[in-house]
Amino acid sequence: MSSDRLIVIGGVAAGTKAAATARRRNPAASVVVLQDEAEVAYSACGMPYHLAEGDEIPRRKLIARMPEAFRADGIDMRTRHRVEEIDAKRAIVTVRDLEAGRTYTESYDQLLIATGAQASALKASVSPTAPPIVQLRTLADADRIANMLVGVRKLVVLGGGYIGLEMAETARKLGLDVAVVEMAEHVIPTFDEAVSQVVEEELRRNNVQLFTGSRVVELDGGQVVLDNGDRIAADLVLVATGVRPSTALAAAAGVKLGATGAIAVSPRMSTNVQRIYAAGDCAESRHVVSDRPVWMPLGDVANRHGRVAGVNMAGGDATFPGVLGTAIFRVFDLAVARTGLGHADASAAGLFPVSGMIQAPSRARYMRGSTTVQIHLTVHEQSGQLLGCQVVGSDAVDKTIDTVAAAIWGKLTASDLLDLDLAYAPPFSPVFAPVQVAGEVLGKAVRAMRVELDAAVMRCMF
Repeated sequence: MSSDRLIVIGGVAAGTKAAATARRRNPAASVVVLQDEAEVAYSACGMPYHLAEGDEIPRRKLIARMPEAFRADGIDMRTRHRVEEIDAKRAIVTVRDLEAGRTYTESYDQLLIATGAQASALKASVSPTAPPIVQLRTLADADRIANMLVGVRKLVVLGGGYIGLEMAETARKLGLDVAVVEMAEHVIPTFDEAVSQVVEEELRRNNVQLFTGSRVVELDGGQVVLDNGDRIAADLVLVATGVRPSTALAAAAGVKLGATGAIAVSPRMSTNVQRIYAAGDCAESRHVVSDRPVWMPLGDVANRHGRVAGVNMAGGDATFPGVLGTAIFRVFDLAVARTGLGHADASAAGLFPVSGMIQAPSRARYMRGSTTVQIHLTVHEQSGQLLGCQVVGSDAVDKTIDTVAAAIWGKLTASDLLDLDLAYAPPFSPVFAPVQVAGEVLGKAVRAMRVELDAAVMRCMF
């Protein structure tokens, strides 16, 4: 094997996965990871739960591997080292040692950019008397929030996406008064409205104030001021208005960005610049259903990106097959999940969708723990091919969304769901699983539309 020098910029999900994969594939290679944070390989997704239940989920459990563990495997893991420039022509990077305060250069044969994403800036006026402002992107952020929550009574969360709602739940569990401000008309605006409304009901049931269709214009005098004139008292403000790919370093080196604003990559995770790869939250993916580039800043996607990049940097040949955007999160007693395309996204992709919302019991109705699962299924109006699914409920949501994700990957139709050989026993599922009920309903809708279309064609012929 070659003794190439592999440099990885970023050490959370994609970066550490790529480094570990490359080390296994090519033990002779020199692998260096440059991470500007003090921690590596940690679960950012677990931070809200750590903040809510610090005794049960201590900080150390969020860290998959310590820097020393990587070093023991022969990976030169350098924390608190920030890459400030990439010179692609000379194949060197300029690095700032944040602890020692010195700058140096390193050469590379293969380079991976795994710089992740960064929080979107708050677009509002902030006065000197504004309540403290925090965000949750890193373990250092989680540490800061944990310290600042002491003595806080009123938290205002700006943003009704995954992190915003998870932190709203966390704050309520800690006994805080919580308000969520979302600029769109509904929370989780990437979901279909019917699902968002169920989530909003759950938030209100747990005494979370909602301000939707509202934009923050000012933070002043211990208050959050909205564009409609509403003022919300706050001891602390959490900005969770979204993230954007961290691409400035890549763009300055001549690496091409895609239509989404993230780094454009091939299926091998290579960029337009020779010997430079990109992976994780800074890179695009291909959506399996729409066959279009998308940006999916999700932990599992980052790990899958990193594996492919690591194989190829080490001289192998792996390709990334694409994403469905499968995701799940919790809001109090509800689980909320999605995969594939929602109705609006499918329409925008020119796929002629038909959608329906069905309700079904999660287990046999007479069994303890059986609750209602609500499934919003989207299929192609002519072929019935599955395009996407969104699920909300307090039971069986994860297995339902995973079943549909596998079915979409396998290019099944709504009617095919009826024939799946799924596990049945009253404590776990009804005779017909919720996903099969949804498939039957949408399958009938597609068949009815075909009959109507055939009738219309016949009318035009005579």
